[in-house]
Amino acid sequence: MATGLQYFFGIDFGTTNSATVGYVVMDQKTESIQYGDDEGRPIPSVVAIDKTTGDVFTGRTAWDKKMELSESCVYIPSVKTILDSEQTRTIASKEWTAVDIASEVFKQLKANVKKRTGIDMERATVAIPVGFSSTKRIKLRKAAQKAGIDIHSFISEPTAAFFANYNELKSSSVVAIFDWGGGTLDVSIIQHINGKVSELATTGKNIAGDYIDDKIAKRIHAKIARKKGIEIAFTDMPSSAQDMMRVRAERAKRMLGDDDTATISINNYGVYGACRETLEYDWFADIVDPEVTLAMECLDEAIHQSGVGLANIDRIVLVGGSSNLRPLLEKMDKKYGDKLFFPEETMWNVGQGAAMLAMTPGSYYSNQSIGIVLSDNSYYEILKPDTAIQGWSHTCHFGIVDSSKEARFVFGGSPDIDSSPEKYKTLSVPAYRFLQEQIVLQTSIDQNMVFTAVAGSNMRTEEFHRLWEYTQLKCYYKLPGR
Repeated sequence: MATGLQYFFGIDFGTTNSATVGYVVMDQKTESIQYGDDEGRPIPSVVAIDKTTGDVFTGRTAWDKKMELSESCVYIPSVKTILDSEQTRTIASKEWTAVDIASEVFKQLKANVKKRTGIDMERATVAIPVGFSSTKRIKLRKAAQKAGIDIHSFISEPTAAFFANYNELKSSSVVAIFDWGGGTLDVSIIQHINGKVSELATTGKNIAGDYIDDKIAKRIHAKIARKKGIEIAFTDMPSSAQDMMRVRAERAKRMLGDDDTATISINNYGVYGACRETLEYDWFADIVDPEVTLAMECLDEAIHQSGVGLANIDRIVLVGGSSNLRPLLEKMDKKYGDKLFFPEETMWNVGQGAAMLAMTPGSYYSNQSIGIVLSDNSYYEILKPDTAIQGWSHTCHFGIVDSSKEARFVFGGSPDIDSSPEKYKTLSVPAYRFLQEQIVLQTSIDQNMVFTAVAGSNMRTEEFHRLWEYTQLKCYYKLPGR
C-alpha cells in the first residue's frame, strides 16, 4: 500500500541558466525528475519586462528573442548579477527591485514544476557559488519567498556537485570541481575528509557558453557575408536575425560535440535571404581555442592557490553545459588523463546534488573562532570551531570593572577580523553604573549564515544595540550519514 508521495527540490540558480531537480519518494523508492524546457534543458535566468505594458517574459522565450525583446523591453540577461544592486527601475509605471526581478525567475521555475507534475514547489535547497555575499543570499531568499518558495537551506555549488557524485568520489580526498556554464566558469578545489567538505581555493572567469555562442554566431555571419558579397556587420543586422543566428550557433556547438560537421539553415536572414552553412569541427575548434585555453589556465590557477599540487588532486569533476565542449575535453584528457570524472548529466549535476541534500540534508559547522578581546587583552571565545551553526545562539554576561559610562566590544578570532579596519569601529553600549549591572551580549547566526551580535545593560533591556555583523563566516559542510 502506498504511503504517499514526498517531493524534495533542489535549484541551481545559475548566472545564465537555472536548473530545478526534484526527487519523488514513495514506498521507499526514489525517482529523480529534471524540470527543463521543451528541449529538456535548464531554464535561462533572464527576465524581459515590456516598457509599455509591463508584460514579463522569462525562460527560453525571453532568451531566444533576446535582441528582438531588447527593443521593446527592459532586458535583464543575468538576474544573479544584479542581486546586490539597490537600484529601483520604473517600468510601465511599476517599481521593480532586484528582488522583484529575481522572483520572476523563481516563478518560472515553479510553473515548470507545476506543469510537469501538478505539484507546487513550496520548499527547496538552493545551490549558490562559493563566496556568494550575505546581501545576495538575503535577497535571493526574499525573491524565492515572493514566488511562494521557501529556501530551506543554501549549499555551495561545488559541495552540491560533489555530493551528486558521492558514490564515485567518496574515496577521493581532494577534488577539483570545474563548473563551466553559460555565464561563468567557477573552479573550486575541495577537501573531503570523512564526509567533511571544505573549500581550499576558488577561481573564476566571466567567459563561458554565451560568449562562445556569440563568437560562433559572428564567425558564421562573416562566412555568409563573404559568400553573398554583401558586407554588413553582425550587430547591424535586424534584432530578430541576430537572435536566430545565436540560437543556431548554440545548436551547432552542441552538434559538434559528437559530429565532425554541423549544418545550420536560416530561411530569412535579413538581406542575405535563405542561408545554409556546413561547419567543420576543425574550424569550430580553432575559434574556441582561446576560451578553452583560458579555462584550463583557470583550473591550473585554482590548483596552485590550493597549495596541494596537481599530484594530490584525486579527481577533476566537469559540470555545467560548457564542460561538454569537445575541444576542451580533448585537451583535458591529454593533460589530466584518468583524473577526469564526467557526470552523466553535466547541466543538471549541481541541481541534482542540491535536491539530494534537500532529501537527506547535512549540516554546516564553523571553521573558525569568533570571540571578544577583553580589557586585559585576553581572548574570550564565543563561537568555537566545529560548532554546528544551524539555529546557533549564545548569551554571555560581562561586568564593568570601573566607572566607565559605556562598554566597548572588540571582536577577534580570525585573521580577517583581526586585520579589519572595522575592528575598533563597533558601537559602544551605554552603562548606567547601577549596582550589580551587567552588560548582556547576545550572539546568533541566522539562516543566511550572518553572525550578529547585540548588547545592552540588563537594567535597560529595551535599549539593546546592534554591535556587529560578520558576513564572511567560514564554514565546512558535513555530508549526511558520514
